Amino acid sequence: MIKHFNIPTNYWLPAVLALCAVARLGVLLVLGQQLTFEGDVVHGEGAYDVRAQNLLATGVLGLEAGQIDVEGSSVLYPVLLAFAYAIGGRTLVAISLLNLLFDLVTVWAIFQLGKRLFGKPAVGALAGVFFALYPYLIFQTLSVGYTSLLAMLISLTALSFATLRERKRLDGGTWAVIAACGVAIGLLALTRPPAVLIAFGGALWCLFRLNIWQSAARLVPAALISLVVVSPWLWQTYQAFNRFIPIGGNLGVALWGGNSPYTVPFIQAGYPLLWMPEHLDVQAESGELALRLVENSERLTRLTLEYLRETPEQIPALLLWKVYAQWTPDVFPTRNPINGVIPFVREADGSIRALTDPEEIRANGFSAEGDVYAEPLFNVIGRWVHRFYFGGLLILALIGMWQTRRAWRDVSLIGLVLLSLTVFYVLTTPCTRYRSPSDPLLFLFSAYALLYFGQRRADFFKPKVINA
Repeated sequence: MIKHFNIPTNYWLPAVLALCAVARLGVLLVLGQQLTFEGDVVHGEGAYDVRAQNLLATGVLGLEAGQIDVEGSSVLYPVLLAFAYAIGGRTLVAISLLNLLFDLVTVWAIFQLGKRLFGKPAVGALAGVFFALYPYLIFQTLSVGYTSLLAMLISLTALSFATLRERKRLDGGTWAVIAACGVAIGLLALTRPPAVLIAFGGALWCLFRLNIWQSAARLVPAALISLVVVSPWLWQTYQAFNRFIPIGGNLGVALWGGNSPYTVPFIQAGYPLLWMPEHLDVQAESGELALRLVENSERLTRLTLEYLRETPEQIPALLLWKVYAQWTPDVFPTRNPINGVIPFVREADGSIRALTDPEEIRANGFSAEGDVYAEPLFNVIGRWVHRFYFGGLLILALIGMWQTRRAWRDVSLIGLVLLSLTVFYVLTTPCTRYRSPSDPLLFLFSAYALLYFGQRRADFFKPKVINA
């Protein structure tokens, strides 16, 4: 496709980088005013905004000023967000430019993966185009959230494994790649701990070409370096809470959100799976919120295990519906929050029933008014654009996976990364935002399939030479 625009090969990467920047800056100029809340602060995850402000004010990362906490799933993002605030102010522009920087690195990594794994620069370039124009991730770039950072680190980690497996000898260059791989995994853990599972997929992939000793000589040092990267945070939280907490302390929230009596009804109705009162009704005195959130996560883990142990017959339905929520071409959740009101009813006997019907929500006195996300531009047009854009690329990706099956030893790195993340989120809480950081890798298969069909079409219309 890029060939058809007559762009020389050497300019493919700069062209895609420019396209990525122009697409995001263009949307920032056109829609920035609609996405700005409370002055010039962009929409997104308010907890990261609060943590970044508290970090600047007190030097401590936490929801309460001066109190460290581990409730947020990302440690690294609010730290980087604080740097953006310090340089550019607490503004939409500062946030968007920070996320744009991550997206540009993602384009570079995807381009390199296309060359290394598929042997075709055009695959990486076209996958970069798909990512650059992906409406959902453009929208995420203009928000307070770790999505862009996570997409970058997933792509860089995959690239580090691809580069590491190519190295034949343990020379200085190989040790530099080992160090880069370890740092990437460590930063990945500090951004979204479950994403570290892709390292196991990468390690298995190395064994497809290297023997166990060659793999160990590369992967063990990388693993140790990743531990060095995360150890300061682990030690700090151990001292604060007197217990080992694996980076983020909200695993129980994710487990209960995806394995509770409300999970299937919520998915069927299209509501977010984390709207669980057992999580949201945490009460704490001033200065005790961090500890109460940790304790609540531990309690939700116990509730999850009890529920699965008592109702094993529900597990197949839970898994099937969560696979759907993770990979649906629609944006899940399909319903936007209704002014932040939680759709639950507490019965007279103290039990909790989920409200999943809009009319029932209104009948129980909850507001039916939406916020900016409920405007037609986002809730109607945006969703339909996503269905066609991602849905089409998903179909192409499945075709590309089949077309590249004979080269599975090379391209299966992408499949293993996607599988690792899918398994975790299907066991916990799935949604489009959790899957989307891995979509740029998926688009490599989409690009391969489209280029394959384009070449077949070109061959079909090529003039035939008839020998006399």
